[in-house]
Amino acid sequence: MSLKDRTTGPPEKHPKGWEPGVVWNGDAGEVSSGPMEDQPDDGIWQEIVKDFGVTRSVRIVPGSIQVRAWETHDGRKLRYYRARLEPASLDDENRADIEELCKMVARRRPLTAPNPGEGGDRSLVVALADWQVGKAGEVGGGTPEFVERLLATYDRLLAHAKKMRKDHRVETVYCIGLGDLIENCDGHYSAQTFNVDLDRREQVRLVRHLILELIEQLAKANFRTILGAVPGNHGENRRNGKAFTNVFLDNDDLAVVEQVAEILAHNPERYNNVFVPTGAIAEDHTMTLDVSGVRVGFAHGHQMRANQASLWWAKQALGKQPIAQADLLVSGHYHHLTVSESSGRTHFQAPAMDGGSRWWTAMSGASAPSGMLTFLAGQGCGVRGWSDLAVL
Repeated sequence: MSLKDRTTGPPEKHPKGWEPGVVWNGDAGEVSSGPMEDQPDDGIWQEIVKDFGVTRSVRIVPGSIQVRAWETHDGRKLRYYRARLEPASLDDENRADIEELCKMVARRRPLTAPNPGEGGDRSLVVALADWQVGKAGEVGGGTPEFVERLLATYDRLLAHAKKMRKDHRVETVYCIGLGDLIENCDGHYSAQTFNVDLDRREQVRLVRHLILELIEQLAKANFRTILGAVPGNHGENRRNGKAFTNVFLDNDDLAVVEQVAEILAHNPERYNNVFVPTGAIAEDHTMTLDVSGVRVGFAHGHQMRANQASLWWAKQALGKQPIAQADLLVSGHYHHLTVSESSGRTHFQAPAMDGGSRWWTAMSGASAPSGMLTFLAGQGCGVRGWSDLAVL
């Protein structure tokens, strides 16, 4: 609506001293509206001032608005408004209009749901963390109870992946072993040999079958699947409590995924949509993958102190290590979920799938429920690079 439309039409004669116009000397002035039906709000006052050629940012002096009713010879009743002007301060120019903001809230209507997949690519990341297959006698039971728990989690994972496909057109699933997939039998704590229900070979065999089962389910559902792994401390080849061969690579967490990769490679027709890219079986304690345009770093977590992942990550940057370039960091080892943000990056500490630790609870009083961490990652997830966090 124009300024002219807000008036009641020009009268035959304006009242003396109330003629429409603006007087401005650079430091002060006065504005007269002319005949109007309603008192101008701040926006209309600004429009009147602008229409009369004042380009300086000015404001109405509070409490200075006057009104005069005027009746024409034909009986029409008009109102004239007049107010003093002063320069608008810088603070005034930067202040938001509270009335306009409240109107904006009232006018706001919910957006229609976006089409699935709009805004960029994204993939589902699944953390296979701290299974510790072979561990027995815990609150959550031993290996039989673990297998039941994990297979039930696979069912939830498949349903979740299908929902992500429907909601976000997710077609790729990253299944990353975060380490400690086996419990091992010796070298980590004094009672370990007594507290296992499978020997080392059996542990590795069962983990191999469980990973293959996950791959099989995702393949049947036609998901593109990326498999990878980083080494944990329980997978190390130890003597007297210390790794004594290749500390980084002689590790069952890597070896079992390598075995699965070889099995998949011998059945390319069945698993033509499953990939183990170069570098996805870590060649060090960490690795970084490009997940739909977002750099995601993976580490078991035993190389960082509890609750000091950000400090460890910062030191990796100082040392110019590859994982320093990651936008997201995923680790395990500490058996409970944490999500923290620092400098625009996110660290996920994944919960464990094992049955708990009586020793840790007795020492610290702490415990955490079992679960499998999943989230979406990619350029389609917004500024954080991730969304849809779920523990299954």
